[in-house]
Amino acid sequence: MSKIDFKYKSIRDPLYGFIDISKTEQQVIDSSPFRRLLNIKQLSHAFVVYPTAIHTRFEHSLGATHLAGKVCDQLNFDDTTKEIVRLAALLHDVGHGPYSHLFESVISNVNENKIDHEWISMLIISKNPELQSILGDKSQKIIQLLDHKPVSDWDSGLSTLASDVISSALDVDKMDYLRRDSYHIGVAYGQFDLARIIHTITSTETDEQRICIQDKGKDSIENYRLGRYLMHAQVYQHHARLTADQMFLRALDLATNEEEIIPIDKLKADNSTLNGNDEFLEYYLKLNDKTIYDEIINTKPDSKSARILKNIQKRNLLKRACEILPDKEIENAIIRDQVMKMDYSKLKQFAAEMSQSLGLEYSDTIAYLSKIPVGLYDGEILVLWKNIPRKLDDFSPITVKNSAIERFFVFGDSNKDNMNAIETYVKNKFGMDN
Repeated sequence: MSKIDFKYKSIRDPLYGFIDISKTEQQVIDSSPFRRLLNIKQLSHAFVVYPTAIHTRFEHSLGATHLAGKVCDQLNFDDTTKEIVRLAALLHDVGHGPYSHLFESVISNVNENKIDHEWISMLIISKNPELQSILGDKSQKIIQLLDHKPVSDWDSGLSTLASDVISSALDVDKMDYLRRDSYHIGVAYGQFDLARIIHTITSTETDEQRICIQDKGKDSIENYRLGRYLMHAQVYQHHARLTADQMFLRALDLATNEEEIIPIDKLKADNSTLNGNDEFLEYYLKLNDKTIYDEIINTKPDSKSARILKNIQKRNLLKRACEILPDKEIENAIIRDQVMKMDYSKLKQFAAEMSQSLGLEYSDTIAYLSKIPVGLYDGEILVLWKNIPRKLDDFSPITVKNSAIERFFVFGDSNKDNMNAIETYVKNKFGMDN
């Protein structure tokens, strides 16, 4: 087995000093699909609150690759396995659209089916000629790893363990972005003892190997869990960031479904297979944070969607007209349950009905349900205690809710009468009037 040079080149990084990369990784980094990530912000519109939140998916992907190499070494993966895991980490976000996760809602609504960036990443790896020429037959293994499927020629235990490195409750994606986001916006909420976590990472000895932490590392995981909650509460779910994000989505909804600025046919994607989708992929790879704004504003400068985007650019944001904690403030259990289950389409319907009832402009009235997770990420972090994998909560001195903290917002214009009318309408609708 030939040894792979993972120190072919080095890249400066503010978190890790230097990130060493292989020749194949350098070729991927220099490819057009990957360099597109330079123009996709990691935190969407968080810059309206934190001006330095303009770092990108590009540098985060480099950081995830670096940490993937560290974890692979800790788990004693051979160079061939390590190469695939690192490449999967490098490409895990290549499918993000403009303003990251927000564009997933746009594509899902157009296709009336959930389409996420993970699937689009696999589509790009599978179909893009430039990446195919670089990766060759490695692309199949990378896709299988990203898709949590058995990797060709690997035993099932290695496949699940390697997949956990990329996507799990304790993966390199989260370990990088929490610290990177915290660094760039100048807060300490996302800091945790990364070195301790990596040093104590191990695997279960079951047939389906899973990533876990040694008993002596469990306290550093508590720090990781708390950091995640605080970043959501103070950064990811900050009300001004949410306002800008939801204004952006309203603009795209108008531009796509009413104003015919964004071509719906080019957003149609068959996610039942990685075959086909050539027209979708060609259009999608041209999109980034700048091009989507330019396409709307330059095509129809006087449209409602263009006006909304210009307001975001000027930081002329909608205001919080109403904020409710459903589980504490809505006494009627049936109504409370209905509110807490509102999805994007129902929230749009609620805003449309309220706008019509109150005589408000629909484009300036937005309902949103915020969910701040308190526990760990989806799935459990396992602690290896006396060689037996146990759930972290079995040892944790910190009691946390399993459910998210939910807040129902309505954003509207700054007119006080309109804001009061919105608040009254919502309270009456939810049976909260005294």
